[in-house]
Amino acid sequence: MPTRHTTFQRISCAQTVFFAALSCILAATAEAKDSPRDRVNFDRGWSFHHGELDGNTFEQKRLDQTGWIPIDLPHDFGIEGPFEKSNPSGGPGGYLPGGIGWYRKSFELSKELSDECVSICFDGVYMNSEVWINGHSLGVRPYGYISFHYDLTPYLNPNGENVLEVRVDNAKQPSSRWYTGSGIYRHVWLTTTSKIHVAQWGTQIATPNITATAADVSIKTSVSNTGDSATSVEVKQKIVDDGGNVVASGTDTVMVGEGETKVVSQTIQLPTPELWSPQSPNLYVMKTELICDDSSKGTKRVADQYETTFGVREMRFDPNEGFFLNGESMLFLGVCNHDDLGPLGGALWDDALERRLWMLKEMGCNAIRTAHNPPPPELLEICDRIGFLVVNETFDKWRFGWGFEDGKLVCGRRSKQGYASYIDQWQEIDLTDHLMRDRNHPSVIMWSIGNELPEAQKHGELETVKRMSDLCHQLDPTRPVTVGCNFIAGANESGFAEMLDLVGYNGGGRSCYQYEADHEQYPNRFIYASEVPHTLQTRGEYRTHTRYREKQTQPPHLTPAEVFTETHGRYESSYDNAGVRISARDSWRLTKTLPFVAGEFRWTGFDYIGESGGWPRVLGNFGIIDLCNFPKDTYYFYQSQWTDEPMVHLLPHWTWPGKEGTTIPVWCYTNCDSVELFLNGQSLGTRGFTEENDMHMQWLVPYQPGELKAVATKNGKVVRTTVTHTAGDANSFSATPDRTELDANTRQLSYVTLRVLDAQGNFVPHAATKISLKIEGPGRLLATGNGDPMSHESFQSNVITTFNGLALAIVAETGDPGDIVLTATAEDMPTVQCQISVTAADPR
Repeated sequence: MPTRHTTFQRISCAQTVFFAALSCILAATAEAKDSPRDRVNFDRGWSFHHGELDGNTFEQKRLDQTGWIPIDLPHDFGIEGPFEKSNPSGGPGGYLPGGIGWYRKSFELSKELSDECVSICFDGVYMNSEVWINGHSLGVRPYGYISFHYDLTPYLNPNGENVLEVRVDNAKQPSSRWYTGSGIYRHVWLTTTSKIHVAQWGTQIATPNITATAADVSIKTSVSNTGDSATSVEVKQKIVDDGGNVVASGTDTVMVGEGETKVVSQTIQLPTPELWSPQSPNLYVMKTELICDDSSKGTKRVADQYETTFGVREMRFDPNEGFFLNGESMLFLGVCNHDDLGPLGGALWDDALERRLWMLKEMGCNAIRTAHNPPPPELLEICDRIGFLVVNETFDKWRFGWGFEDGKLVCGRRSKQGYASYIDQWQEIDLTDHLMRDRNHPSVIMWSIGNELPEAQKHGELETVKRMSDLCHQLDPTRPVTVGCNFIAGANESGFAEMLDLVGYNGGGRSCYQYEADHEQYPNRFIYASEVPHTLQTRGEYRTHTRYREKQTQPPHLTPAEVFTETHGRYESSYDNAGVRISARDSWRLTKTLPFVAGEFRWTGFDYIGESGGWPRVLGNFGIIDLCNFPKDTYYFYQSQWTDEPMVHLLPHWTWPGKEGTTIPVWCYTNCDSVELFLNGQSLGTRGFTEENDMHMQWLVPYQPGELKAVATKNGKVVRTTVTHTAGDANSFSATPDRTELDANTRQLSYVTLRVLDAQGNFVPHAATKISLKIEGPGRLLATGNGDPMSHESFQSNVITTFNGLALAIVAETGDPGDIVLTATAEDMPTVQCQISVTAADPR
């Protein structure tokens, strides 16, 4: 997990190596080895050096003892900042620094591991990593989003210290269109097996035939033999349900030669299968055992045990009627998401990721597009478990990367920065590893081999399309291949779109207005909105004058004169009247009324760092939830369209001093039949949905301070009420943790919301209050933020200014039991404290 250290916390490299070695020895020997396969999280006990090491040779670099600090992984050294206009990452990288970093970890092997196969797996290192073990280079990996692994066995010292070193080079900026993070930002795993073992990502499971009474479960198992003689291996499979019961099994035998890997194909019939879907995410575990002769004892031994989680589900993609799962029609209610976790940057905290997915689930979302790269494995594990469909994407633009020419940021052919300069050499390797790693997840419904590819869409470079598509079909024939296409007219003309199994329509080039014409021209094409709509909104900010990037699609203004003249020009309106080319309401209307459009993935679920549009803004403001997990008004629009539980939401807030008598459009998002609006107890009328306003309700209300209340009715009964009050001056604030107990074993976080209040306890929606934070007890302040697209406060600062009344503090435990006390202070306001209890951590 990322650890923040000030200069006085730094310790010598010798001390770092000692503590890292001790930590790993304890991890390797703490529990009895009751399985022939051990997979150990290798995140703890690393050292980090920011910047290049001195010396021209590797040995000279190793002797460099200065500037090393102890850290735990995952770690993103870029998020520490600072934000600076001069940083070469520019708007794409959120004006945060890139750079070079070195990581080092020392460990020893327990005796029982010394004669086995030992490998290391990195789930993501951004970018240009090179890994050494005991001074031996294991290899380089340019792509920062791919999982990769190395065999350590030939180079290990079985009787003493082993030193693992990683160099990361993300110095050439910008390396992407958005902030990527820098460093070993995902988990690392050390795996030990016997010489007879299931290969890395060595199972492939499919369910080709499914009925109500049985499902055929097809398993391909890659069995590797790194020993010095041929061996007969019995491959036993057991299917285990979520209750731990073995519900089906099968056995086969194969002879595997020295240094050979063989694929064993088996089919097991699973009785009365529980199907997987977003509504019922039922999962099974395939337990694979490899059994062979133990020549020393003259008996059989279990050489390896390997577990694969899978689901039973059936998909159909119909060009006229859309997507079907398990025989039922289902719309993609989706979002695209970048990889960062807001104030945490690129560093993967599983708890933070799951928290975000649950927010989307509660909004009614059922699908994720991993824009535009392989996600961490944990995202797919969570999607399997809580129920999301996933469009699993491997690459963004292929050879059209980002860089600077003559001082200007351009998207140039054969870019010398980012992955574009490596794709010709690495595309098949990276795509293969991505497919093999993720092909057993039931949540994954299609493979996307790219996003917005000018060379294919405009210039007809179709060889790469064919090569990647063929590889997908070869490695996983059960899922279709897609691409997110902008400028679909060019993709049609070049023949690119017809080479895809499914065609994703991004909004660029007005592609979102071509659904009907293309369906008529290409009746066998499966169409879905892969990146539509692109709408912009800043939490708590409003305009009544519409502002679109593409003026030819701009709808009329809400009022003749702008009501909210005070809104800063770099903020966007939350009325769903700011965006690129189509509103959230207009896009969803198309999606839900055109039966051949299978659904949509809006851009984006969450605000993200980078793609800012220029200084002083540092964030992409496309999210329906802001960078700190605070929902914007548009969140409630989707909830009104995608959920059935009665809800009602009003916008804007009702604190507008100086606007008395000014007519303000009051909007309501609801899934109820009708809503009556009251201002200070007086009814302003009841609204239902009309042909003109079929996605929201509206009242034009002359502003006067007081209470605004909406009463929602369904089937003639009042089912929901919401009330907002005009706030006075900021008088106090609250600090509310979403978790008051943390389990250190699962590395949980507590998100503490800081909320500014007036003397009556009403939320103050314009407040910018500077709050200082102090942590006591077994905890640390991991990150802070406020969601302001123009805030340049450090995410690691213990002082945070609320944006439109809200800010966030993320608290992590340090591994010891006890009570964390967070104390928050602000000038002329009462001090606030909150307590978070920590349970005892695993001694490892």
